Amino acid sequence: MRIVLVEPSYEFNIGMAARCMKNFNFKELYIVNPESFGDIAIKFSSHAADILQNCKIVKTLDEAISDVDLVIGTTSNIGSERNLRRIAIPVTEVKNVLKGKVAVLFGNERTGLKNEQIDKCDILTYIPTSDEYPSMNLSHALAVFLYEIRRDEKIRTVNYEIATKEDKEMIMKFLNEMLTLTGLKGIKLEHSLIVFKRLLDRAYLSKREAKTILGTFARIRNRLLEKERKIASLESASENISQG
Repeated sequence: MRIVLVEPSYEFNIGMAARCMKNFNFKELYIVNPESFGDIAIKFSSHAADILQNCKIVKTLDEAISDVDLVIGTTSNIGSERNLRRIAIPVTEVKNVLKGKVAVLFGNERTGLKNEQIDKCDILTYIPTSDEYPSMNLSHALAVFLYEIRRDEKIRTVNYEIATKEDKEMIMKFLNEMLTLTGLKGIKLEHSLIVFKRLLDRAYLSKREAKTILGTFARIRNRLLEKERKIASLESASENISQG
């Protein structure tokens, strides 16, 4: 997929757009007739300077889309029956229409894509935003679009073992013992256990996290048991003395 920035005004947006592309593993960038392009764009690209170093600067939109099979334009100005030119599909549907070599156009920050540029598009798409302020910053819109394209793909995933049902049951067992040792009982004990269980059920708990919680609870329980034994021992000794 080729990203095409059409007549962008600000270098910082060009740089941040390159950064977004790098985040989602897109490499091909064309820039049509930018107002300026230089060190500021490089600065704002952060670690995506290679995207800008390899991008194509062209004078016309036709040069940027001459070798593609499908041209998708982006807009915040959604059409209607009276404005057929700007009838668009939501960005969530774009993946269903992708075919061949694709170019995605993002317009100027102030004007968006002009009518003559939209006429060169096969499809228009929009990001569902607030009616009060529908227009997004160029790089923000690009980030949302690229996220939607990559959303079901595994570019980077969390790799850890999830806590099992048995792990959670063991945590609840230790908690029950601890609370009982503190003197909590009846409905208060029941409510406390219900609340904590709900927290565990909602948490995306890893095996390591479960092990840490178990270790912490075991330490607390053992200290409580030790304290209880000392109290029992002192009470026993006191009773023996009084009997003697």
